[in-house]
Amino acid sequence: MRSGIILAGGRSTRFGGGEKSLKDVGGKPMICRVRDALAPAVDEVIVSVRDEGQRNLVYPFLREDHRFAYDELRDVGPLAGILPSLKAARGEYVAVVACDMPFVNTRAVELLFAKARGHDAAVPVGPDGFLEPLHAVYRRAPTIRAIERSLAEGEHRITAPLKHLPDVVYVPFEEVRKVDPELQTFTNVNRAEDLPK
Repeated sequence: MRSGIILAGGRSTRFGGGEKSLKDVGGKPMICRVRDALAPAVDEVIVSVRDEGQRNLVYPFLREDHRFAYDELRDVGPLAGILPSLKAARGEYVAVVACDMPFVNTRAVELLFAKARGHDAAVPVGPDGFLEPLHAVYRRAPTIRAIERSLAEGEHRITAPLKHLPDVVYVPFEEVRKVDPELQTFTNVNRAEDLPK
């Protein structure tokens, strides 16, 4: 079984007002675009939200068969959403994707699952060494332990748990380009001006 997590709990401080995950891209809320790309690659989708209030905002836009996970910690960034979502997941391997990546490519997710098999994680890496930990596949149990260890050590950076995973496969962007030639899967919408026109 494979699980997918959509991280939607960010506070959108750089984006401005409103619920960022519901901003329209190509006639569809971003979170729906991510869901539609992720769902064919996994057996379950878990949506990570801050709290019940945010869940109530996004729920009407999502199918009823999705489960929600809620942040258990505050002021630790994306790890606050990833940890409870991993605990809720049933799959051995879990794809983690941010809700503000509206052009996630299903084939890219499938590639990362294939690369992760037998390892602790598969994380895309750019030619400059830039990592994409919020578009990656993780082995659930060791990653839970790695995040808990990072948080116990006061390390909140999204890349911090990777140093506690001894067997990470770093997937070059050029490999991802074979299934997504323009690498649109990594497009990130942080600010309103990043929205495609």
